[in-house]
Amino acid sequence: MAITTVGTDGDDRAIEFLVRPEGTLEEGHFAIFREHGRGWEDARLTIDPAAASVPVAAIEWAVEFAREYL
Repeated sequence: MAITTVGTDGDDRAIEFLVRPEGTLEEGHFAIFREHGRGWEDARLTIDPAAASVPVAAIEWAVEFAREYL
């Protein structure tokens, strides 16, 4: 599985990700958002409705990544 960070919103409140599971050509697209001064209990995950499915392992990895950078 390949996971790519697309970027942030410029205010370090969101990180977008692309994920391509092995053996597939379509990428899943999702983002994790967190407001400044708010805890992780208020963080949000959005998945592009037009994207391919997103493996749970990719979301787990992305949450750990986002905790370090958001």
